[in-house]
Amino acid sequence: MTRTSCIYSVIILLLSIGNFAAENSEESHQPAGIYVRLNQKAVDYVADLASDALPAILNNLSPPDIKTDIATISKLHISNVAKPNISAKFMNEKGVAYNITLASFRASAFAEISVFVWTYEGDFTAELKELSIQSELHFDYNETTTVTAPVCNVTQSEVALVFPPGSGLASLQSEIKGQIVSAIRDAVCSTAVDALTFVMAQKPIPPESPNYEKPSGGDPNGFSVAELGVSLCKPDSLKDDDTEEVTTTTASPDDNSTSTGEDSSPYWGVDLSVNHPPTFTDEDMIIGLDGGIMFNGWKAGSAHLPQVLNKTRLDKKMVGILLSEYIPNTLFHHIYLYDLGNFRHRYTPGSLPKILQKLSRAVCSKCYVEVSANLTEQPKLQIDANLGARVQLSGNVSIMFRGREKLHDVLTANTKLHVTLKPTVRHSRVFGDVSLTNVDVNVFDLGLGGPLAAPIEKLFSFVVPRVLWPQVKKRLRFAMNRRGVKLPIFCGVELEHTELDFVDHAVLLNTDFSFDLPLFLSKFKRYLEVKSKFNPNLPKYVNV
Repeated sequence: MTRTSCIYSVIILLLSIGNFAAENSEESHQPAGIYVRLNQKAVDYVADLASDALPAILNNLSPPDIKTDIATISKLHISNVAKPNISAKFMNEKGVAYNITLASFRASAFAEISVFVWTYEGDFTAELKELSIQSELHFDYNETTTVTAPVCNVTQSEVALVFPPGSGLASLQSEIKGQIVSAIRDAVCSTAVDALTFVMAQKPIPPESPNYEKPSGGDPNGFSVAELGVSLCKPDSLKDDDTEEVTTTTASPDDNSTSTGEDSSPYWGVDLSVNHPPTFTDEDMIIGLDGGIMFNGWKAGSAHLPQVLNKTRLDKKMVGILLSEYIPNTLFHHIYLYDLGNFRHRYTPGSLPKILQKLSRAVCSKCYVEVSANLTEQPKLQIDANLGARVQLSGNVSIMFRGREKLHDVLTANTKLHVTLKPTVRHSRVFGDVSLTNVDVNVFDLGLGGPLAAPIEKLFSFVVPRVLWPQVKKRLRFAMNRRGVKLPIFCGVELEHTELDFVDHAVLLNTDFSFDLPLFLSKFKRYLEVKSKFNPNLPKYVNV
C-alpha cells in the first residue's frame, strides 16, 4: 500500500468516526419541536439588565413576615441596595458560572427569637458591604438531566448589626449573622438548583392517567408570572387608576362559586418537555423543547417530530430559534379533530356583502343567507428550505338562502388549497417590512352542487384564476413589499438585525434583541402594588 493510499485510509477512518460520534450524539436525545440557542452576547446583555433592575426592584421593598420554628421576622424593609456587578459565562460541556458583587445592602426589621425558655425581641438593622457570590451550575445528562451547584461561595467583607440600647438581641449577634449569610446562600444557590431541576423534569401527564390533574387557576390574588407577562404585553399606557391595570378577584371569601363543581370549559397548553437537554460550549447554549400544542391535556397523536433538523445555522445572533413544522401541525390536529375549524354565519338581507347582493336579488331578495364552511381533511404544513411554508387545506363551503317557506341551496363547493408563504425580513427591527415573496394558491378538485351549479362552476373556473386571484395577488404583493406589515414590540422585547430563513421542516430565526427595562419596572411595581392590597403574603413597596 502506498503512502498516499494510507493517508486517504486514515482520513476516511477519521471522518467515519466523526460521523458515527455525531450521529450517536444526536440519537442520545429525543428530537424536539423547537430549539433555542443563546450566545455569550445575549447572556452579557441580560446580566447588564439584571444589574440595573435589582436596585430598582429591591429598594423600599417590604417582604412579608418570615416565620421559622424559633424566630419571627416582621416589619422587614430593604434599602440602600447599590447596583451590583453581575457576570455569567458559559462553561464547555458543564453549564454556567456566574458572579454577583454587591457593594451595599441594608435591611431593617423587628425580630422575635425563642431560645429554650427565653424570648428575645426588638428592632435591628443589618448592613452588608462588599457581598460577593460565586457559583457554578452544572448540567449532567444520563437519561435524565441533573442540575448541581458544586461551587457556591458567599463572602462579605462586613456584616454590621445595629441594635437599640439594651436590646436582648445583641447577645445573639453571631447567630443572626450566620443565619443571614446562610439564607443568602440558600436563596442564590439551592433555589436556583431546585427551580432548574423542576423545569428539566417536566413531562405532560395524559388525561387518562389517575395522576392527571387539570391545571387550576390558582389563587387569583397571588403572584403569577403568567399574569404579570400578560400585563407587560398590554400595549396601553399605565393609568392613574391602578385598579384598572391588573385584573384582580375581589369577591368575598364566602363566594365559593368558582371553587366548586367541575369547570367544563376547554383549555389549551404547550408541552414544555425538555427533549434536548441544555448542551454547552464556551460560546453558547442550546436547549430543545417539545413545544407541541395540547388541548384539554391531550397531545396531538397525528403530528410527528422531525428526526433530524439542521441546528448548525443557529449561530449568527444573540438568539437563534428553530421552529419546526411539528408545532403548527399539532395545532391543526386539534382544530380538525374537535371541529374547531368550522364556520357558520347568518346574514340579514340588509347586511349582505357586496359579492352576494346581486345573487340574493336573483334568488331570493328577502331571504336570510347562511354561509358555512368546514374542514374535510386535517390541514398539513410542510416547510421546505427552497420553497418556504406550504399549507394544504381541504373543506366544504356552502351558501343557502332561507325564506319563510323555502330553502334555496345555491352553492356547495369542495375545495382543496395549497398556500405557499415565504416571508423575509428586510429590516433589522421588528417594525421593518415583512414581505411575502412567494404566494401561490392552486385550486383543484372544485365541485359545485345546487340549481345554479353549472353556470356558477363555469363562472368560478374563469373568474378565480384569471381575474380574481391576479388582483388579490397584486394587492398582497404591493402591500407586503411596499408598505410592509408593522409588528408590535413583543412584551417589551424588540427584535433587531433579524434574519428569517427556512431549512427543511423548520423556520429559522436569528436575531438580536433589546428589552424595555423602564416599562418592565413600571409594570412590575404597579402589578405588585395592586396585588399586595388583596394579599398580605406578598411584598409591597413602603417609603420610609
